[in-house]
Parts: sequence; structure tokens; C-alpha cells
Amino acid sequence: MKNNKGYIINNTYDSHIVRTVIRRYWWWPAVFVLFFGLIAFLYLRYTKPMFESSMILQLGDKDSAKDILNIENINVKNNELSSVVELLRSELLFERALDDLDLSVSLFSRGQILTEEKYLSGSFNVQPYSLYDSTLVSKEIKVSCDDGKMVLTYHKGGEVKRLKGAFNAHLKNEDFDVVVKVANPKDFKRIAEDNELYFVFNNQEMLLERMIPGLSVSPIDPNAKTISVSFKGHNPQLCHDVTLSVSNAFISYDEEQKKKGAENILSFIDSQLDSLSLELKSSKDSLMSYQRKSNLSDPETAGVKTTDNVGKLQDELFVIEDELNSLLSISKRLSTNPNRLEVYRLIPELLGKSYESSLVAHIQELHRLLEQREDLLFDVTEENEKIGKINQKIGSKILSIQRSVNAIDSRLKRNAKVLQEKIRAFESELFELPEKRMEFNRLKNIQSLNEKYFTLLTEKKVLYAISDAGYASSNRILKRPRVNSVPVAPSKKVIYGSFIMLGMLLGIGVLLMRYLTFNEINLVEDLENVLPDQASILGGVPLFQHSMEYSQLVVNEAPKSMMAEAMRKIRTNLSYINPDYQTIAISSSISGEGKTFVALNLGGIIAMTGKKTILLDLDLRKPKVHLGLGGNNEDGMSSLIVGHSELKDCIRKSSLENFHFITAGPIPPNPSELLLSNRFKEIVEQLKEMYDVVIIDNPPVGLVSDGVRNLTEADIPIYVFKSHYSKRNFASRIRELFEMKQLRTLNVILNGVKSSKGSIYGYGYGYGYGYGYGAGDDYLEENPEKFGGKPSRNKWFKRIGNKK
Repeated sequence: MKNNKGYIINNTYDSHIVRTVIRRYWWWPAVFVLFFGLIAFLYLRYTKPMFESSMILQLGDKDSAKDILNIENINVKNNELSSVVELLRSELLFERALDDLDLSVSLFSRGQILTEEKYLSGSFNVQPYSLYDSTLVSKEIKVSCDDGKMVLTYHKGGEVKRLKGAFNAHLKNEDFDVVVKVANPKDFKRIAEDNELYFVFNNQEMLLERMIPGLSVSPIDPNAKTISVSFKGHNPQLCHDVTLSVSNAFISYDEEQKKKGAENILSFIDSQLDSLSLELKSSKDSLMSYQRKSNLSDPETAGVKTTDNVGKLQDELFVIEDELNSLLSISKRLSTNPNRLEVYRLIPELLGKSYESSLVAHIQELHRLLEQREDLLFDVTEENEKIGKINQKIGSKILSIQRSVNAIDSRLKRNAKVLQEKIRAFESELFELPEKRMEFNRLKNIQSLNEKYFTLLTEKKVLYAISDAGYASSNRILKRPRVNSVPVAPSKKVIYGSFIMLGMLLGIGVLLMRYLTFNEINLVEDLENVLPDQASILGGVPLFQHSMEYSQLVVNEAPKSMMAEAMRKIRTNLSYINPDYQTIAISSSISGEGKTFVALNLGGIIAMTGKKTILLDLDLRKPKVHLGLGGNNEDGMSSLIVGHSELKDCIRKSSLENFHFITAGPIPPNPSELLLSNRFKEIVEQLKEMYDVVIIDNPPVGLVSDGVRNLTEADIPIYVFKSHYSKRNFASRIRELFEMKQLRTLNVILNGVKSSKGSIYGYGYGYGYGYGYGAGDDYLEENPEKFGGKPSRNKWFKRIGNKK
């Protein structure tokens, strides 16, 4: 198939082209594979290996008191697994982990290409004591050895400063105070000579930014509450320590937060008990003092029933007033943007209140929202959309609680008003009782209320103390991290496999492109695929195994060779095409396809049958016939056509009987006009009367149109292609000649076909019955100099002959 530019595109499968392309270009995939394999080797050689250490953490809470007391533990939080994952990823926790590792100084070893960070495995260690000048943070301080002394070199203020001292001793100046610990000074000196050793004082924020990208936290099983924590870095020991430190930091942080919450609640109850104990003592003292002062030994006998009723009503009224005070306190705290701790402290104040069940759930929900807001602030800022949404929820919840508080407040005040009216009614009944009895009862009631409230808080304290004692955090490490000395990246298998596969694909791509754009003619079958139907194939001419300076007559020297047999086959096919042929015109597309070689040896093989044959060299621009037949080119066709020479003077005899030739003659300025002249026709007619066969060696019609007329007027026009030399798109020239009606018929010969086992010529007309390399071929092999050639030193690298 042709593309828009006229080039051949092989869009169908051709096994011969596949074999040819693979045979010629098999080394492309090998070169690409080797090249990309080398790139992979260099990449692996000069890329820092990446190590990874991982562990599995399981979350859990153990509450032993819940089963005994049947109360929810104050430490239990309904934490989502995702919130714990975010906490583990947070800079807050990672900073605590780095503090535990004490990475205030980092050690490095710089080679010719790579720089390696040393951690607990280097030839030296730096123990920092003080850094007086903070401008030295993150600056390189070179460590070297000179005359058995430790030398520290660094730049400060545009100057190079040196600090020299003994190994394992304090090196101190106005900038810092450090101790460089060296286990073996000889080993350290050797390593310092091969590599550049240095250390830097770390900035905590910069260290955090540099290392936190290597941290990876992901949930494994939400039901089992398991989390994977891993860290990637260039030092396996550091990866192990960071992973373990992060997990330990989380466990300790979680225990601290839970312990702090329990302590806050119990502290609040203690403060309330202290206040009540003072009031209770004061009420008892007042009652006892009043009894002694009034000598009222048994006030219960007077107005017992009325007093009981008043006492009960006053108890209820006191409870209502206490609840109103608590509501007022809650309302004030909620109106001033409370924090999580303040909201959490509201819960104990609701204990035992009539509205405890109405407000506790809302207070706990508000506490959860505030806690969620605090957790988010570890990762985002106040302006974040998530913070805005949760702030709206917090505001809505506070507003809801305020409405509930207002409703409860109104209800309690109505109840208090009713109780006060009842008390006044009973007091009016007791008005007639002695004043002493009334005062006694009042003081007694105050004492009872204080005792009741004190007892209630004492019971709550005991319950929460037991609950706190029975609670324990069961966060644990299921899989401890290990020091993995095998790097996770780059993977040798993946890198080599990827690069080699890429090289193979590119190599195969080159082969595919070579196949798709394959434009050579190698076999007769190739000609059959590209030539128009009007063209017929006469046969193939085997490759002459030695390079020749110019085309020569060889069939007479080796009449039993494959070359002679191929020419005889062509001669026989000519008889079938036109038994009465007299003129043969031979041309090709370009110079170098061997049309002159074919013309010489075809003429020779015809002459060997006894027919008088003459060869005309009409390639007036590049005449070659006289070279192949050993004649001069002083007089020839050009001088004969213009009338400068006579026909008899231009005809020359060759070494072969009945084979004559006329050379091209001097190169004229107008070869096209000469070949189209009537004088040329007259000469051809004269030669046809003198000879049985006239063979015309035309110029290439792919370059000039001089010989097209001769092909048209000849009895047998022959077009020569050369195997492994001619291009497939040369056939388009033949197609054009047919389409322009310049040719009626055309016969094609494939020159330079390489012989192969089982098919002498490689084109399907092989002689399998004993010719092969016979005596004639041996002669050609052993006498290449007779034809201007040189013997081949290596049969695998023979130069292609049969040049024009």
C-alpha cells in the first residue's frame, strides 16, 4: 500500500519481510536492552535506597468497674478510628516523638556522588551540650582529623572558623559546646579521608517538615480498631526508631489526656465537698448553740405534723432553688463561649437534679463537638470550612441548651412559687407556736439539707473514684517494628524489569517501523506484489560473489555456472514471449541496478547459440559497455548519429564469437535529442539487417526519459531491478509508463539474487538437479581477478557486486 507521498507501507503480514527485517536489524532490541539495562544499573547505583519500618497498633479501653457499678466510665470517649488516625498523623504527636529520639544533631557522610545520613551506626557521634549562636542551625560543620586531633570547620559571617581538640573531649568556643565521640580514631581517620563527614544542628520545625512526609498512618480493620503505622527513610535504624517512638508517643499522650479528665472531675467534687463541709459544720454549730441558748430540748413534740409539712415543703423549695442556681450557673457559662473543659465540668453539677436526664445528653453532645473542634484544629486553621461547619453545630447546640434551660427555669420558678404559698400557709398555722420552736426547726432544716447534699456528693465521689480505679487503657502494639535492612525502593527487580521491558519495546518498535517502511526488493515474489499486471517476470540473475569495478562479460568464461544457467533461462523465456524477436531494449530505474551487466551477459548467452548479436551502448551520459568488453570509446553511437563516424568503423568485436558491440562514443551535450532523432532509427534498421539480435543498453528511465521510446519500439523491452538495492517504489515508474500508454508490455529481470539452499536463485525457479556451484562457479570463485574483483575474506561479509 502507498501513502500520500508515494512510499510503500506494509500493512499486511509478509513472513519474508519479517525474516529479512529480523536478520538485518535484530541487534536493535539488543542495543536498546543493553542501553536501558545500563541506565537501570546507573540509576540503582547512584540512587539512595529507601527503607521502611512498620508496626500495627490496636486501640482499646478496659472498664472493670462498669460491670460492678453499672455506670459509664468517665474516661471512656466515643473516639472514631479516623480521629485517632489523624492524631497519629499530626505534627503535634510527631513532634513529641522526635523529642523522645533527641535528634538535635544530624550526622552525614558525603561521598563523590551520594550523601548518606548517619544514625547510630556511623564512625563518629556528636553529643551537643550547648549552642550559643542560633545562626549556626542547619549549617554544615565539617568533621576531620589532623595530627591525631579532631578538627571542626564551619563558615560564619563570611569567615572560615576552625576548632581543634582531642577525641571524645569537649570542643567549646563562643558558638557551641560539643563532644565528638569516636570509638576507633584510626578507622575514623580512614573514613574521613575517603568521605567528607559533617554534622548540623537541627531546627525542630525544619526537622519536622523534612521527616513528617515519610510517616504513613492508615486504618486496617475498623471492627478490630487496628492501625498501621510506618515510616520511610534512607536509614533503616532511624525508620525503626521513629515508628516505635510515634506509637509510644500516642499511647502516653492518650493516657495523659484520659487521666487529666478524671482528675478534673474528682477535683471538682472535692471542692464542692469542702464547701459543703464548712456549711454543714456551721449549721450544726448554729443548731447546737441555739438549743443551748433557748433551752429547747425537744422541739419535735410541738407542732410535729405542721412542722413536718413545712419541712417537706422547704426541702422541696430548697432543692428547686438549688436547681435554679445551677441553671443560672449553666446559662452564664454557656453564654461566654465555653471551652471543652468548662462544658465537661458542667456534668457533675447536673448530678441528682430533676433535669439531669434533660440536659446531660445535650451537654455531652456539646462536649463531643468541642472535642472534635479541638482535634480538627491540630490539622487545620480557624478559617477552614470544617471548623466553620462545626462552629455552627456548636452554636446551634448551645442555643438548644439555652432554650431547654429557659424552659426548665420557668417551670421551676412556677413550682417554687406554689411551694412558697403553701409554706406561708403552714407558717401562719405555726405563728402561734413559740418563736424558739420555729427557729429551732429552721436551723434543723438547714442542717438536714446540707447533710443530704453532702451525702449525695460523697457517694458520687466514691463511685467515680472506683470507676477511675477500674479503668485502664488497653492500647497496645500488636506487631513491633523491625530494623529492615532490605530497601523497599528502588526495587531492583522492578527497575531492571521496567527498563529492560522499555528497551525491548523500543527495539521491537524499531523492528516494526522497519517492517512497515520496508522498501526493498529482495526476491521475485516482491516484484510480483508491486508490479502492474501488464509486466511479466523473466527471471532472476544470481549475485556475483565478488565486487567488480565495472560490469563485465562472465558467461563465456564459466558456461556451466549458475550465472550462465540463469541467463539461459532468461533466453528461453524470451523465445516464449516473442519467438521472432530481433530488438531487445534494457533499462532500469537508477544507476547501479546492473542493467549493463545483464545486457552484456544476455547478449553473450544469445551469441553462444550462434546468433549474430550486437550490443549498443545508449547510456550516453555514463557509458560502461566499452569497459566491460575491453574497447575504446573514441567512436560510438554519439559520433555515428551526428554523422562523424561510419557504421563499419564503430562496430567492434568482443572475445566471444558472434558478439559485437558499439560503444556510446564521446559524451554529447544533447543526448536526448540524439536518441530521439531519425538517424538513430535508421542505424537500428541497418543493424537489424546485419545482425540477428540487436540489444540496446538504455539509460535509466527513472532519472531521464531518453530510453522510454526505445523500450516502446523494441520487440522485447526489459526492465532490470536489483535485489537488496532497488526500492519498491521504483515500480511506480513502470506503472506511470503503462498509465501514460507509453508501454504496451514490459519484461522484468531481478538482478543480484542471493542463492540459498534448495533454491539456487532464491526466487522459485531454482535448479535442483545438479548445477549449483559446479565447475563454472568454482572457476568464478578461484579467478575473481579476471573480472576486476577481489576474493572475499569472509563469506558472511561479501560485498554486493553486479554494479553497472
